Amino acid sequence: MTERARRLLTILLGPLWVRTFRDPVREGRLRLTSLSRTERQLARGALVLLALLLASVLFPEAWRQGSMLQLNGDNALRFLPVAALPIALLGFALGWALLCWGALDASPSVQVFVAVLYAVTGSLLVVTNASGLGLGAWVLEHGPALMRVGYLAVPAALLASALLHPLLRRRPRTAVVVTGLARAVVLVGLLLEYGTLLWAHIESERRGFTVLVPGLVDGQVMQTNAILLPLVYVAAVSVIDFALDVSTSLAEPTRLLRRHWLLAVLVALLLVKLVVQVALKWDEWTAALTYQPVAVTRTTVMVVLLVVLVVAVTRFPASDDYALAKERAMYGGSFVLALSYILNLLGVGVAFLFIGQLRSDRADWLVEAGGFYGWMGTEGLAIVSAVAVGVGIVLMRRARGGYGDELGSALVVVGAWCFVQLLVPVLDLELGFSYPTVDLVATLGVLGLVVVRWRSLSHTALTALITVVVFSWLVVSRGDYLSFLGGLVGLPGVLVLVFGVVLTLASGSAFASESSRRLPSGARPLLFVGYLLLSVVLLFWVTVSHEVAQYDDSLTAFFFLGIPMAAWLAGRRIFARSDPVADAEEGAPEEAPSGPGEPRALPEEVGHGVGAAAER
Repeated sequence: MTERARRLLTILLGPLWVRTFRDPVREGRLRLTSLSRTERQLARGALVLLALLLASVLFPEAWRQGSMLQLNGDNALRFLPVAALPIALLGFALGWALLCWGALDASPSVQVFVAVLYAVTGSLLVVTNASGLGLGAWVLEHGPALMRVGYLAVPAALLASALLHPLLRRRPRTAVVVTGLARAVVLVGLLLEYGTLLWAHIESERRGFTVLVPGLVDGQVMQTNAILLPLVYVAAVSVIDFALDVSTSLAEPTRLLRRHWLLAVLVALLLVKLVVQVALKWDEWTAALTYQPVAVTRTTVMVVLLVVLVVAVTRFPASDDYALAKERAMYGGSFVLALSYILNLLGVGVAFLFIGQLRSDRADWLVEAGGFYGWMGTEGLAIVSAVAVGVGIVLMRRARGGYGDELGSALVVVGAWCFVQLLVPVLDLELGFSYPTVDLVATLGVLGLVVVRWRSLSHTALTALITVVVFSWLVVSRGDYLSFLGGLVGLPGVLVLVFGVVLTLASGSAFASESSRRLPSGARPLLFVGYLLLSVVLLFWVTVSHEVAQYDDSLTAFFFLGIPMAAWLAGRRIFARSDPVADAEEGAPEEAPSGPGEPRALPEEVGHGVGAAAER
């Protein structure tokens, strides 16, 4: 390869490597340095299993080549590969071990929360009759008793640690011993519960009995499937954040062009989008304007108002707290959006807990409280959105830049968007929503700006507009470009979710390195990896058994979180103004727009990220 070709590749691909892969991974990757040696090895084992399960999700048919087990339930045609059962049981045991061990390093409130979560999500497994899992073998007859002991031991260890925490606060040596004992009890309890299930399954198959264990585990998966939803929502936003990195990287080489060539690139890109998105889909647009004019109008108005809101609340200097605020807004918003499903999960789990352990049906009303769960998903979520807007405004008023402004602006944008959109079902209106219109409005907005101000647009402004045009295109595709590329090598559509999970682990885990009073740095990585592993085990199970999974709800994540987060990300990454005070302190002159004939040079780090060929 000649020097000229290498330099060209550096210019074109250097920003893509630096901005999309190198820097995000350096800043946001998961770090295990705060863990002890034993905890680190446990987390590494979980990450290896996590990687195996994610690969299995992409190639589910490889698991279905051997013997299959028929699952009970509404769909009698669902079958589970024999080899998938022990892998799933190992994933459940290892995931809960990480969660419990992480909770034991955290505050008492976290320990109580994890104990309750474990009790309600595993309650269905121990709802068995007095005859056990079968006859003819000791484990089949006494297995339910062993499982019940293990099931009760795990939350008991967490609750005991929470109760003893005030007494052990001033006795660190005793606290270490008590925590070690609690961890041992957790491991023994998990071994009794999930090990007994695997043992009973092996005995049933060996003796030719009807196998009941796959049905029990499948029932638990279906009961706890809502745990997967926050991860689905986070993955959807991560893919959008990745699209912004890609857009910024693709637009970066254009800084080397002179202004008139940069303007030509923007106009050509706009024309290509209009041809592809409008001219080639003219029949679809005609049908939408004819039969769904209200949906197109509503979408146009909402997007315009969203842009106005973002411009109003994001006009403050860039700060180093952007990444942390982005992660907390992303994870917090995903949890709140899935709250109605999680409450339903908790209600059903408590009901099974009463039935299985207390032989009482007093908690049946929690199963039948469908009206409350529905209210929480509409009116309740609207109230939470309004509160988020208020909290965001308070944070921005009290802050003088930095984290308060970053997180506050994200809360205002996401909360206001969700509140307005939730008013539609609350008021029982049928307005509809047109997703292609989102990209069309962004494209026409940029086109109008170019037509009106093409003579005065600076070099920086043109580069930003190119980024917006590409970014809106990638966002509205909702990762279809990833599905297309994966489809070329035979990968399924779930590739988008898997990619989002990997991206979250590789570049969206900076919060796991932070520390607070309730969640110290020694607990966060274990809790995070444990939750990821449990969620991916659920995803693996529903994929290889051909069950309709919660990841089919990704459109909800795009509508309520993806669109407003994309607008906020664009406001903070593309149009955020620099801080002149910080620039002066660092000795760097404030960046000024290039003149009509003055091309910009690429950042020096791009050349260093690709190789010595970048030196000019």
